[in-house]
Amino acid sequence: MHIVFVCREYPPTLRGGGIASYIHEMAINLIRRAHSVTVICASDDTRVFSDRKEDGIRVIRLSGGDFILPQIEKSSLIKKMRCLYRFFSYRKKILRQIEQLKDVDIIEVAEYGAEAYYLSKCHVPVVIRLHTPTLLDRSNFSIKKFNIRTFYDYWIGKRELSILSQFKYVTSCSASLKDWFLKYVPDMTGNIEVIYNPIEISKWKTEKIDYVENSILYVGTVMEGKGVGDLIEACRILRERNIPVTLKIVGKWGTYAMKLQGYVTDNHFDWCSFEGNLPREELQNLYSKAKISCFPSWWENMPLVCLEAMLAGNVVIGSRNGGMTEIVTDKKDGFLIEPHAPKELAECIYKALMMNKNSVTEMKKNALYKIQGKFSFEAVMQFMENYYVSVIKDYKNEKGPLG
Repeated sequence: MHIVFVCREYPPTLRGGGIASYIHEMAINLIRRAHSVTVICASDDTRVFSDRKEDGIRVIRLSGGDFILPQIEKSSLIKKMRCLYRFFSYRKKILRQIEQLKDVDIIEVAEYGAEAYYLSKCHVPVVIRLHTPTLLDRSNFSIKKFNIRTFYDYWIGKRELSILSQFKYVTSCSASLKDWFLKYVPDMTGNIEVIYNPIEISKWKTEKIDYVENSILYVGTVMEGKGVGDLIEACRILRERNIPVTLKIVGKWGTYAMKLQGYVTDNHFDWCSFEGNLPREELQNLYSKAKISCFPSWWENMPLVCLEAMLAGNVVIGSRNGGMTEIVTDKKDGFLIEPHAPKELAECIYKALMMNKNSVTEMKKNALYKIQGKFSFEAVMQFMENYYVSVIKDYKNEKGPLG
């Protein structure tokens, strides 16, 4: 098969997140299984177009993206408005690029960012991959209300949901996310197939437990809905009890992250450090030193960082809301806590800190067993390949011999 992935970012990039990691790992493993893969994404420098082979994958980085990275291009008020005035032109560019490709069997594109806006015009099947829509309200697992301060999020979020009725083939990275779409997007015409995000076990698995006592790690976008503020408060509570925890925060920054760092600096919390957005390869060293990895999101879909931390032998603490309940079995291979609850989180962290290395090793063994059976590439890729094949067959049958 020739599979085309359309995505908002692809490594190496300053904009990389969970979707970028998922597509990168999928592309590499599909190439290993003798498929052909093309990735179409935006160049970090929106003035530059490139088309080259990377690890056997054809990666096309389009110019004209609808964003601005101040580290690369000098920012201005007009450039910040690209998200609006380049929305349609960039998505038309995606369609034109796909039309230039040869022998495409299937296209996969995330719902996030509405980059499938014109892709219903493609003459090949398009799979919409549900990751997390912009309008999902993490605070109460509902739909965000209109707010003039977040006008763009609402504007693009509405477009993400509106185009879903155009597509028949839809997958979701978790059952929890599927439930949200069934409730809030009733005009979806396609069935939603749950296929978990796979992980490369050999890349993250460690054989020994060699952590630094009282060390805590957070990996992910630094935003309020991820519960990062709750985590800092939980650590503050523990420090007041003379429990010398340390916290490292790794992930993409934004306005909220800068505000949070200001709070940490103003209060002289020298036990808390912000490491910035690091390549996934650099995370291995941080995972190896952390005893606990904590992901107290108000809601989460299917975070790869949670699986990485479990494979690295960390004691993982996650939220009871969303897809982490599909990853973690409480007290067996990790811990689950209620979101919005710093005091409960502090107690759970303390319980994890009291675990000895034998208990941590047992929890890691349970985690590895589960990941091998549900989330490894060996478990997921065959399922995904079979799904692609069935979609292509169904599409051809539906179109008939005349197309």
